[in-house]
Amino acid sequence: MQRNELTFPKGSFLGRINLASWEQLSALWTVKQYRSGHFLISADDVGQEVFFIVDGSVKATIYTDGGREVAFLTLSNGDCLGEFSAIDEAPRSSDAIAETDCIIGRISSKQFRDLLKSNSDMSYNLLILLVGHLRRLDKRVIDFNAKSADKRLREKLLELAEMHQKDNEALIEKPPTQAQLAAYVFSSRESVAREMGRMRKAGVLGRRKRALFFPSIKGLRDYLDNQ
Repeated sequence: MQRNELTFPKGSFLGRINLASWEQLSALWTVKQYRSGHFLISADDVGQEVFFIVDGSVKATIYTDGGREVAFLTLSNGDCLGEFSAIDEAPRSSDAIAETDCIIGRISSKQFRDLLKSNSDMSYNLLILLVGHLRRLDKRVIDFNAKSADKRLREKLLELAEMHQKDNEALIEKPPTQAQLAAYVFSSRESVAREMGRMRKAGVLGRRKRALFFPSIKGLRDYLDNQ
C-alpha cells in the first residue's frame, strides 16, 4: 500500500517513520485480516513476530488470578505491538486482542531487531513511543493510588469526549462497553454503571441509540471539577 501524510496519525509509529523506513518495513511484512475478538498475542507466549496496525484497534490486557480483566493500553492505526518480546526475547507481557476487525502487517522478531540495528530513524521513533507508553502507565498508576474509581471513570469519559468533540458537544458512535471501561479504570462494571447513571441524571451524558452523547464538553468539565 502507499503511504502519505494522512494515512496514519502523526504520533503513531507508522506515521512517524520517514518514507524510506516505511518502504523498507512494508516490503518485509505479510498483511493479514483479523476479526474482532481475535487474540493476536497471548501472555507468557514466546514472541516470534511484531505486528503493525494498518487499520483497526487492538487492546493490550491482562487477567488476574481471579479472572478479572485489566486493560492498560489501546492501540490503533499506525501503532505496533509485540516489540517488547522482539527486543528482549522474553515471553509476552500481556494479551493483545483485536477490538475491531483489523488489517495487520507482520514481520518476524529477528527482522524487526535487524531493522532497529541498521535503521536509526526506526530506532529513534520507537524509543520516543516507548517513553510515551511509560509516561502514560506511570500516570495510571498514580491515578489508581490517588483517585477514586468514579473519578478515574469521569476523567476517562472526558478524554473520550474530547477525542470526538465537535464544537461544544461530542457523539461517540461506537463507545466502549461498561465492562471495557471498568477494565481500563480498574473498577467493576456495576460501579461504572452507577456512575454513568449519575452522570445521565446530571445531564452531562446521554444515549442516542447505541452512541454515547455529551451535550456540553464545558458542562462535563464543570461536573468533574465539582465532584
